[in-house]
Amino acid sequence: MTADLAYFAALKDAIGALADAEAPAIDRAALAVADSVAAGGVVHYFGSGHSHLVATEPLQRAGGLAPVNVVAAPALTPSAPRHAGAAERVSGYAAAILHTADIRRGEVVVVVSNSGINAVPVEFALGARELGATVVAITNRAHSLAAEPRHPGGLRLLDAADIVIDTHGRPGDTVVPLGKLAAGALSTAVGAAVVNALTCRAAELLTERHGLTPPLLVSQNAHGDAERHNEALLARTADRCPRG
Repeated sequence: MTADLAYFAALKDAIGALADAEAPAIDRAALAVADSVAAGGVVHYFGSGHSHLVATEPLQRAGGLAPVNVVAAPALTPSAPRHAGAAERVSGYAAAILHTADIRRGEVVVVVSNSGINAVPVEFALGARELGATVVAITNRAHSLAAEPRHPGGLRLLDAADIVIDTHGRPGDTVVPLGKLAAGALSTAVGAAVVNALTCRAAELLTERHGLTPPLLVSQNAHGDAERHNEALLARTADRCPRG
């Protein structure tokens, strides 16, 4: 099997394992999202380094919920990977990020961290819970348990969240052996799949549980009314969700 096909096979296996094992956790997370959105809440996403890519996946996305906010810290974005890798280990930094994040009681905060061992995502999750939010972790349990936590108290993200969704990745993230090295990271692709599955189930529950039309955005390239449809939905939370 060539390396590209080996990657697709590993990705298929991970998503299959996730779909089988994580359905209860995704359902719990989706229920929390649906209840919060129905009550006028915003769904917050946070991730550092390459996990920031997963955190931005649902932002103003076709098929995504409109009331979504990404808590972004410029020093933690993957555009500066060495800086982000160092910054996410700094204990106390999450408090500064939380200070400027408008997270309210009863809302849902999704924290994405493949390793789940660095201080910033762990402390961000703990801080969000103290604010009264329900915290959902998207993390790689196998990687997390195989690595030493960098949080001063020895906690991992999976210890700090209310709901944990395991991506079923491998320690080190890469899945295609090439001699002494390996290629093909899974965390971004699988994390994005989790985010979209969570969105789909939450939208479904908004209808089934609350009798509401879910505030789903459409592609602005789909039809003539798309932009007007999206603008009307985004205007509802314009004061809380930066629109760029």
